[in-house]
Amino acid sequence: MKRGLLFAFLSAFTVGTLALVLVAGAFLRPQSFRQVFFSSKLSAVDESRPNAEIVSEANHAVVTVIAMRAVASEASRTNESQPDSSIQRGTGTGFIIDVAGLVVTNEHVIRNADRIRVRLADGRERKATVQGTDTATDIALLKIEAEDLGVLDFGDSDQVRVGDSVIAIGNPLEYEHSVTAGIVSAKGRKVYGDQPFEDFIQTDAAINRGNSGGPLLNKAGQVIGVNTVIRVDSRGISFAVPSNVVRRVIEQLRENGTVARGYLGLMPETLTQEFREGLGVGNLQGVLVAFVSQDKPAARAGIQPYDVLTHFDKTPLRNSDDFYSAVANALPNQDVEINLMRAGQKLTVHAKLDRRPPDERQLEAHPGNQAIQKTNLPLGFAVKELSPESLRSASRGGKDAEIHVKTGVIISDIDPLGPAAEMRWLPGHVIVEINRQPVHNMEDFQKVTASLRDGTALVLRVIQPNQKESRLVALRIGEGR
Repeated sequence: MKRGLLFAFLSAFTVGTLALVLVAGAFLRPQSFRQVFFSSKLSAVDESRPNAEIVSEANHAVVTVIAMRAVASEASRTNESQPDSSIQRGTGTGFIIDVAGLVVTNEHVIRNADRIRVRLADGRERKATVQGTDTATDIALLKIEAEDLGVLDFGDSDQVRVGDSVIAIGNPLEYEHSVTAGIVSAKGRKVYGDQPFEDFIQTDAAINRGNSGGPLLNKAGQVIGVNTVIRVDSRGISFAVPSNVVRRVIEQLRENGTVARGYLGLMPETLTQEFREGLGVGNLQGVLVAFVSQDKPAARAGIQPYDVLTHFDKTPLRNSDDFYSAVANALPNQDVEINLMRAGQKLTVHAKLDRRPPDERQLEAHPGNQAIQKTNLPLGFAVKELSPESLRSASRGGKDAEIHVKTGVIISDIDPLGPAAEMRWLPGHVIVEINRQPVHNMEDFQKVTASLRDGTALVLRVIQPNQKESRLVALRIGEGR
């Protein structure tokens, strides 16, 4: 009997204590309370949930971002004594992620703004201060002072499937709180092609100018993307930054105001079939090391060109996008373990990451409008002997440019329908190596290429005259002819 009473007393005490903790948590930390106790419930997305219900709940947290910039008026430009200026006004969208007044939007919405205001769903306007920005992902974090704020939670963008239903809320053309719906059309998209961190969700939900910075929601009302890019030359193609990327960026912006990314100091290349055949690596999964910068973490760790990196801190690497993502998600000074294959041998090295430089070298733009005319170039390109004159003319900096290339052959012509043009080569690139054989001059080039036949995979090391870094490219002879 006593034992039963004791058990009942302990059970009642435990339940009572738990209830007090829950009540206190709900009042003191409502946002954390909601995330802990409702996130798991929301993660099982209910496709039957009405859109109107989702929008009704989410709209309270969606805001209009108004960015104002002072620009010189026509009078002040033509008359130095006339100090007139006018205000350039741009609008975008944002959403609140914390009751403390933290607002997520796009960096380009508030870029170079002299004054930023946020209009809440209930019509209140508040001055906004910039907590931090990240141009690489086009994400900005703002702060406002206000009470009774609605909040949106982030969902797991890795769990998003192509074909899932999505809802976009924004302010297109200043029509505030406009709602569109669609599906996820694709994941892992690149738009500009020159940013290593590009990893967009593509959607057919109608997105227009002014939607930038607004939330892309799943059927649980969670943010699975931030609407960022529209294709003005097409309908039904828009892009959003995945929520998991945004969440990592926001964590750093909240703490430091900037985003610090790890840096290994090498040039990765995705292992295409041509690379696999040309280098004889079979079906090995990984990324090929094309170039290693001197005195950087990769060099200090002993990584060499032609190594194939298979894992970065236990994360499998399938292509160069995986590599950039893994390194960028690591922090400067972080110690990482890298698994690689070198000449058929498995190796493990350790590196301490540097901080990624702010100004990254971007991929070359596609050559401008040129006549699409078939040329008789068996390799898809032609080369000529390297000379000081050809180097100077091929250099971006002109006659005063610093030239780093000493030997090789320079690409003089490209078949616009061949594989070299498809890979965005330009005349002026210098070939210094073919299939691991050094190419010092035209004689070397002709020796190496004399026996090549259609269908042969070719691996070349190329470099720009005024660039120190080289890169590996692979193509198949005869393609495009």
